[in-house]
Amino acid sequence: MYALLVFQISYAADIRHWLGGFLMLSIPFAFAINLFFLFTYAFSRSWKFVVSLVVLIIGYPLMERTLKFSLRSETELGDQRLSVMSYNVMYLNHADRSDDGKALAARISNDLDTLRADIKCFQEIMNSPQEPLFDTFDRLKKVNKHFTYMHSEIDPKSEFGAVGLATFSKYPIVAKKEISWKINNNGVLITDIKVKEDTVRVFNLQFKSMGIRVQKAITADEIKRKQEARNILSQLKSGFEDRALQVDQVEELIKESPYPVILAGDFNELPYGYAYGRVRKELANAFEEAGFGFGFTYHKLPSFIRIDNIFFDSDKFEVLNFKTFNELKGSDHYPIKASLKIRN
Repeated sequence: MYALLVFQISYAADIRHWLGGFLMLSIPFAFAINLFFLFTYAFSRSWKFVVSLVVLIIGYPLMERTLKFSLRSETELGDQRLSVMSYNVMYLNHADRSDDGKALAARISNDLDTLRADIKCFQEIMNSPQEPLFDTFDRLKKVNKHFTYMHSEIDPKSEFGAVGLATFSKYPIVAKKEISWKINNNGVLITDIKVKEDTVRVFNLQFKSMGIRVQKAITADEIKRKQEARNILSQLKSGFEDRALQVDQVEELIKESPYPVILAGDFNELPYGYAYGRVRKELANAFEEAGFGFGFTYHKLPSFIRIDNIFFDSDKFEVLNFKTFNELKGSDHYPIKASLKIRN
């Protein structure tokens, strides 16, 4: 019964209360427990295995939000594609001035130089023209010459500072709007992009962070571990509350858009949560349509989560391919990329 309850909460995506957020976090465990009972009852030849089987069938659409086996390949793309990338680049590790830190920054910077997409949506991007390693915009605009950005915080020593959100495009940007969520220095950067004969509205966003420091909790002594556990619970609670407010605002902006929408960014939330569910009511998810495997996008602890997403208007676009670049481990997030085709 518990599994059915949390499945229904996630499907409905209409409970904004933070308690609903905690319940939806338990969905992977609900799947695991029912799989355990399914095999246990099956081997013991008990009719009860049918109950677990029915529960898993009901929850299967939720499972596809994390595990997908699409057989679409690059050969299907042709020339009529629009490729979109989302990448949280961890401010290019700018704050760490050690030799190891600079080496990691160079690694992330190299990834930015090699990744290709028609539209690139970056979160936590750093640009500092005075420092060659962090003169990010100058390098990126050589491939995607049209770009816009919004500040999450200002560095007085830098012309741009720690920018936060930036969108680069192969195609002309004809309009821009930005909304800053001061509560956590995140926001949404909205750009209208002229793609051949069509205009597309692109949302580049970063929702409130979970604030989970798992590694710190693991390595702390017993007293500090308890304090860190309380901090994690507090951060999760405030994250659920803040993301609910943020996604409600984004949902209205999607509905008001006169152009077909592509939305990309760091949700800082599992694909069962309220924010994901509200956006999913308006747009299709590229991983769910064309992904392969688990699609995890975060490689630090906890490393088994998918929190970065690309959504699109399925009436206007068809997704041809989706890829998670899990071989690139410079940032704490993996880049993701979707190839879309504009429907006639």
